[in-house]
Amino acid sequence: KVIGYKRIADIEGNDQWDKAAQFFWKTVVDNRSITIGGNSVREHFHPADDFSSMLTSEQGPETCNTYNMLRLTKMLYETSADTHYMDYYERALYNHILSTVNPIQGGFVYFTPMRSGHYRVYSQPQTSFWCCVGSGMENHARYGEMIYSHGGADNLYVNLFIPSELTWGKTLITQTNRFPAEEATTITVNPNKPAEFTIRVRIPEWTDASKMQPTVNGQPVEAKAEGGYLAISRKWAKGDKLHVQLPMSLRAVSLPDKSDNYSFMYGPIVLASSLGKQEQLGLFADDSRGGHIAGGRQLPLQDMPVLVADKNNLMANITKVEGRPMTFRLTGSVPEKYAEMTLVPFSSLHECRYMVYWPVVSQQDWQAKQEEIARAEAERQAIEQATADKVICGEQQPESD
Repeated sequence: KVIGYKRIADIEGNDQWDKAAQFFWKTVVDNRSITIGGNSVREHFHPADDFSSMLTSEQGPETCNTYNMLRLTKMLYETSADTHYMDYYERALYNHILSTVNPIQGGFVYFTPMRSGHYRVYSQPQTSFWCCVGSGMENHARYGEMIYSHGGADNLYVNLFIPSELTWGKTLITQTNRFPAEEATTITVNPNKPAEFTIRVRIPEWTDASKMQPTVNGQPVEAKAEGGYLAISRKWAKGDKLHVQLPMSLRAVSLPDKSDNYSFMYGPIVLASSLGKQEQLGLFADDSRGGHIAGGRQLPLQDMPVLVADKNNLMANITKVEGRPMTFRLTGSVPEKYAEMTLVPFSSLHECRYMVYWPVVSQQDWQAKQEEIARAEAERQAIEQATADKVICGEQQPESD
């Protein structure tokens, strides 16, 4: 519907409908989305000031939601060139979308649970054709879609740092890198004959423009930070190589409800920890009505890691593992067996139980917090075990059933 608002706005020049699409996007991204770029529980928004169901449900962010948010983001960017749209696009692409295809067995993911210690279910060719399989096929054909844009013949915009080749008029552009394992990108320019134009490299939300340090053929060049881009204007000759540093740093991001649950990011990449491959019932979906839901045993939340630390100084608990790109060591978690955990890009974890959000408590509050979690878990499980069936009022699927 909202994509429709934007399409009609563009055709008719309808400013009111354009603002409606912008308002929806801003509300979802700022108030409803978690670090991976996804949103919703059981296909519905929960209260914006209470994300507790996100951390307890096995039906976390739905892939189709993010698929449609990317479509809307693209349309909003095309009429604004606002880099805030590309910041979200990059985050959702690298963390949610990339994580929803199984590189081992094949198959797509419907729900991505944020419940600690839970897992995802993958579709199979002969049993599953959910909405997130149809859109899933499109998702992974889109990686080349938003890397570049242009404004006339004089401005080329580099939005994403994905190795690629672009024919732009009479100029061949090649981007090479090992991003995000390498914190830089190289853009080789090959015009038919020397040509004057501006290459505008996006300044990501996760870096500092003053540290991007562009060079051409190894020599520093003048660049202007304007409109969210680093602009390098010159007469480009065949074989010119523009190299741009993309320094990344660690940060902790709380849930939008401001509760003390934190996800860790390095640059645009969400970090997560594997919690093993045990008891993944229905890992590969059958043809049942609920085959897309990871319905296996839910590990008790009171047994899951809790980070005992100062929430204002969480980076003190994380160190980089030398010699292993995008790998970090997290210390300070309890129980004891989780005292040291390995963090890697969430999109690299497959066919396993995992953890993306850590509850953070102080040393003095830890015992009380564990008791509170255990009490809430016991109450929830008692209700689940006593329930024969349920209807969730106001949600489409239970009501139609």
